[in-house]
Amino acid sequence: MTYLGARVLKSKAEERSTRLIKQHIVDDNDIGTHEELVAQTLGGRTMNVKLTGDNLHYNDNSLYWTKKRYKKYQSLSRHESIETFDENEVDCTVHDEVERLRQRIPDGKGIGHLGIHKESDYRCDSNKPFWNLPKEMFELGRYGPHRPEDRKIKLHFDIKNFIQNFEPSEWSYEVPEELMECPQMVDITDDNTGEVHELAKQHTPIYVNEVGHNNKLHRNVFIRDKNQRSIYYYVGIDKEHALNKGDTVELLVNYGDHYEQVRERKGYGRKNESEKVGSDEEDDAARLRRNFLEREEAENDISTLNVYDLNNLIEFLTDKVLDPINLSIRKACPAEVFEKSSTLRSRDLIARRRIHWIGEKLQGRYQDLLADKDVDGDSELMSGIQLLLDQWRFKSLPSIYLKLNEEIRDALQNELTEELLYQTRNQLPNPLDESVWCETAVNLMNSATVLIGQYWFCYSGLVEVRKQFLAEKLLALAKNSAVAIQGGVNAINNNETGVERQIKISCLTFKSPKLIIKKNTLVDENEKVRDLYDIQDTIRYGTAASMADIQAYYDAIDLCGIESYYIPGKSKRVYDCERSIVSQYEPRDNETADTRSPQHHWMARSVDAIKRGDATVNEQWYIENQVLLVLHILASTCVDWSSGTSEDGEEEGASETWYSLEKLCAEINVDLDKAKRALSLGAIDPNWPPEDEPLLPDSCDGDKKKKKSRRVRRRVATPKASFAGASEEFPGWHIKGVKRATGNHVDKYYSHPELPQDLVVRSRVGVRALIEYAEANNCGIGAAYEEYKGVTKYFGGRK
Repeated sequence: MTYLGARVLKSKAEERSTRLIKQHIVDDNDIGTHEELVAQTLGGRTMNVKLTGDNLHYNDNSLYWTKKRYKKYQSLSRHESIETFDENEVDCTVHDEVERLRQRIPDGKGIGHLGIHKESDYRCDSNKPFWNLPKEMFELGRYGPHRPEDRKIKLHFDIKNFIQNFEPSEWSYEVPEELMECPQMVDITDDNTGEVHELAKQHTPIYVNEVGHNNKLHRNVFIRDKNQRSIYYYVGIDKEHALNKGDTVELLVNYGDHYEQVRERKGYGRKNESEKVGSDEEDDAARLRRNFLEREEAENDISTLNVYDLNNLIEFLTDKVLDPINLSIRKACPAEVFEKSSTLRSRDLIARRRIHWIGEKLQGRYQDLLADKDVDGDSELMSGIQLLLDQWRFKSLPSIYLKLNEEIRDALQNELTEELLYQTRNQLPNPLDESVWCETAVNLMNSATVLIGQYWFCYSGLVEVRKQFLAEKLLALAKNSAVAIQGGVNAINNNETGVERQIKISCLTFKSPKLIIKKNTLVDENEKVRDLYDIQDTIRYGTAASMADIQAYYDAIDLCGIESYYIPGKSKRVYDCERSIVSQYEPRDNETADTRSPQHHWMARSVDAIKRGDATVNEQWYIENQVLLVLHILASTCVDWSSGTSEDGEEEGASETWYSLEKLCAEINVDLDKAKRALSLGAIDPNWPPEDEPLLPDSCDGDKKKKKSRRVRRRVATPKASFAGASEEFPGWHIKGVKRATGNHVDKYYSHPELPQDLVVRSRVGVRALIEYAEANNCGIGAAYEEYKGVTKYFGGRK
């Protein structure tokens, strides 16, 4: 935004305006025709409408009445004689003067509150800086909604947002008004694509960036709602950041804590910096953690739907999302063309696969309702639901898979990997996280899920043939992973040199962000170093490796009988070890070690400690926990090896068991009993020291935040239902909001130290009137009140 300079009233016009405005009062409440009417459509949407007409509101429809005319109106408005009221009969010289001034200007061209100025009444003032806070803000424009379909039930929006890979959440707001007795979202994205729709692109607010957590940026755009359902942006420049003629400033808004998850997905949230968590594009493990929460919430939402809500959701998604995506895919990959598609978008293919996944969850809820004795399973509504759900299965995937170019195929495989790892999330915690799984295990997870996704979902052909090839490839993959582990161990034991050695050793490493280890993690209440091998929880690998080096130092000084020169975490900062390897050790007491610590016979050490020979690699631990466990959980959970039933339910008769634990153990040379023990213990999920709980946003109630943790990304334009505090809009004033007993409306009341103790101002219009009078007359708010206290609509008792 560029400030082109000020235009101010000429002296004569300014004197005249000041004199006349003092003889007027503002009325926007007492005349009932000014009030907006609320209309409701058949779909449950509400809208505000206004009456229009010549002199419909009296006073030529102007809110500014001369005091004499308004006094006459008030005296009649309490009686039936108001019907005969003719304000022109009131002898008012002020009104006559205003009318003469208006008549010299073409209709609708008057400038100012009274509409009495024309452009020639103003002069340029290049030396006048611009700021408008705290008195006023000017409207930048409507953010949304722009179309009826921009207003959605929150459930419908949430499922659409998941399907379209969370892009709609970047452009959405939750508003106070309910829609069909459900929470309502303002969503300005296209239902077909998830991108901002064309009408919204024609409005300025969507191009305003946010300040995020950059302290060097200053917010100058404020978000407000109208009628509790429409979002508007307003520009406010304070005196400290006043603009001189020719200055250009970027407009910036602050979405607050409700937008934090979007920031994290893009890589500029608090956790991205403090916990070294990556964005969705650069950190697969972080992306999976976020998306797993979304999938869990989607499943929870679907599990509570009744028949009517289920039907409404399915109809909305079918008409607005599924059908357009199917059309896009058919155009990009026509059945009669066998060349690779150059027009298909990866986002459409991912959305189509997510619709398939959501369809399975909806089908499960449908079956639950079908089994409910209180639900009429033979009803037309239930039959219609099943007919729609039959369209949701992505049966055409095998026919188009070979037509996909490499980029789109990779995107689809990433989506299938997420599905499969979500399916095994309880057995394989924090998948693809390099601080929990070594490089070999991460590669194994990726490769195994790609194979399962291809043979189980993407390839056509006989199910038994696909199972046979899949089993062979999975077993070969496990063998190669075990060989990689053994290669890393041999590289260390044989003191190999060169780049090849580093590559082999990296197969064993865990990579942790270099975070500070807190003092209370390192030492006990007596400031003595904790015994690493007595901790009851599984220690995070990076933390354990650093603590092991510290413990080795303290063991040495104890043997030498000397005093330590520093206390870890107090006199020197200690960080998690960035690269660690799990070593083998012999507990001092084998009988009690297993109960003293879950890390029995193994402990993470730094790569340097391993290379120095301070510890040896625990090869058996790696084979059992990072290879066998990963491959077997994926293979046994995600593929049905026991029968000839495909994913589409095709029966192909009895089949050989192509995959089993016994075959896996034989392939990687692991004893079957040891394998069963490793599987019974489950995957290792290092969880000590515990992570700090995230702070709740100030604008959220704790219970709501916990219940709807994934919803904090929503941008909320309005304050809480009941609140009190200093007014941001009017400095020096105090504001209190009180939610009405019915509906969602929040009444706002303003108080000021100079006003009588039990008095409140009922509206912002009244506050502005007092401030404007005080500034124009160089007096205080108390003196302004004495002038306006007869306007009863502005004031009331303490709330």
